[in-house]
Parts: sequence; structure tokens; C-alpha cells
Amino acid sequence: MEKLRKRRTTGRITLQDVANYAGVGMMTVSRALRTPEQVSDKLREKIDQAVEFLGYIPNRAAGALASGYSNTVAVLIPSLADQASSKFMQSLQEVLNRNNYQLLLGCHDYSQQLEAGILVTLLQNNPDALVVFGSQLADNTRQSIERASVPTFNIAGSGNLNASLTLNVDFAAAAGELTRYLLAQGYKNIGYVCAHMDNRLQRQHLNGWHKAMLQGYQNADLVVATPGASSMQFGRYALTELLLRQPELDAVVCSHEDIALGLLFECQRRLIKVPGNLAIACLDGSENCDQTYPVLTSVRVDYEKMGRETGKLLTSMLNDGMGEPVSRLFSYRFDPGSSS
Repeated sequence: MEKLRKRRTTGRITLQDVANYAGVGMMTVSRALRTPEQVSDKLREKIDQAVEFLGYIPNRAAGALASGYSNTVAVLIPSLADQASSKFMQSLQEVLNRNNYQLLLGCHDYSQQLEAGILVTLLQNNPDALVVFGSQLADNTRQSIERASVPTFNIAGSGNLNASLTLNVDFAAAAGELTRYLLAQGYKNIGYVCAHMDNRLQRQHLNGWHKAMLQGYQNADLVVATPGASSMQFGRYALTELLLRQPELDAVVCSHEDIALGLLFECQRRLIKVPGNLAIACLDGSENCDQTYPVLTSVRVDYEKMGRETGKLLTSMLNDGMGEPVSRLFSYRFDPGSSS
């Protein structure tokens, strides 16, 4: 192999440098990096050694402009902290990695002001597809997505986006089913505690609870809400607030698991028996609910499965052609537990 003298400048290592070092043409190096399966094992190993020795970093932007493909998928999520986003992201990334796609991540932290700017940054990277997860989308953001003409996958989000794939959960139905279960158990004074109340998806939960309470001829005013993030601390505060407003409170539905855990811990601190004196249930349950005593009544969505399914459908559509838009309803599971 031809040895390169060390550069005196900090100039970027180029494709030509790799080709010179490996003793092959630039087109061969380019083909080995883009489609390694089309190059012999011996030649690919030779080029890989050159890339590693020189520290060559492919210019993905230039490659994307030349080929029209970037082998990247942009993902817009509301939060890095909540379990739904993290579980979805992890399983999605596993599928994308197996199919040679890299993931570009943007997080707007439930802020519509940040949302539009982050989206622009993601789209500037010329992704092959855009995944929008759990987002309500401001009108200007939605319009920007539709103007970009990039294949879009709307997952567990708002229904007002023209997408190649829409995979949603009926959050209102889930909240209604859970609330009707509590009413059937004989509970009447049922409070509702929720975070991210400026989020349209969380309002679906609230609407489902509210409708079920009215259909059961019960008071639907016992709501403690915050526009901020969910937390166990907020759950503890919410219990105090609800008891001040309704001393006969006998059940609470929580939008998030950590809020329900905060309520449960506060009940234990106050020696309030669960479910003897107060029932607790949540709409964002996970396997953590199985570890509490008593086991939390919950609605659960398998976000890991959702991520895998999204990844499989996405890669299939990109490889085989988009075709007609696909819309599916992702199921949830109700677990009665023992806290109600």
C-alpha cells in the first residue's frame, strides 16, 4: 500500500486519500462504503484498513446529494425522559441499525416554539424518512413537514398530519375503559391527575375520563393538572389538593405512572389504605406497576413493540416503494392489578 505522509494542515481526509492508500480507484472506495456487499471480501478489508488508518469520515451530505439517499431517518420526539419515548426509540433504533439506517434525533420537550426549529434542522440533513412520535404539531410545523415531501411516519401522535404511515393509540378509549372499570367497582368520587396538559394527546386521556364520568352520572370536576412534566413529587402534591377539594375522594386516575407512584407513596406515608380507602390507577403503565404493593391498576401500551413495528414498516416502505398511505390502530392492554 502507498503510505501517505502526514499532513501539516488540519485538512479533512478525502475519498481520494483513501483510494491512494488502498491502491484502488475512487469509485471502488465509494462503492465499498455505500454497498459493501457488492465488493469482494479481500478488497473490502483492504479499504476498511485504509479508512481506519487514515481516520476517514464519509461526507454523508455530499453522498446524499449525489445519490438522493442519505441512509438516515429523522425522529422527532417530545421528551428524552418519559418511558414511552425511550422505549419506542430504543426498539426503533435496533431495527434501523440492522437495516443500515442511522437515526437523527430531535427533542422538543413539549414546546411548540422549539418544535418548528428542530424540525427544520432535521430536514436540512436530507433524511430518507421522518418519524414523528407522540407530538401534537403546531400548524406551521405540520405545513413544513408536508411541504418537505419526505416520507413521514406519524406514530402515537395527532391525527391531522398527512403521513405515509399513521400508527395511533385510542387514548380516549383507554381512559374511558379504565374509568368505567372503577365506576363498576363502586367508586364514585374519582379524581383525575395529569401532566403536560397543553398537549393534545393528554387531553384525549382527559376527555375519555370526563366522558365516562358524565355517562356514569358522577362529578367530573375533580381534576388536578400541570402543563409541566410528570413526577412522583407532583403525584404527592395532587393527592393533597384532591383531598382538600373532596374529602370523600375514593379513587384517582393518573395520566402517568410516576404520578401514580407518587400518590401511592403519599398514601403509605399518611397510612391511607390502597385500595381499602383509596383506589389508584394509571394510564401510562409498564412493568414497574407489577413491582408495587399493591400492583397498580393500569392501561399499558407496548411501546417497544410499537418501535419495532414502525421500524419494519418504515424500512419495507423505503425499500419497496411507499404506495398508498397506511393507517393502523395500535392496541393497548388493561391490567386490573390490585390497587382498585
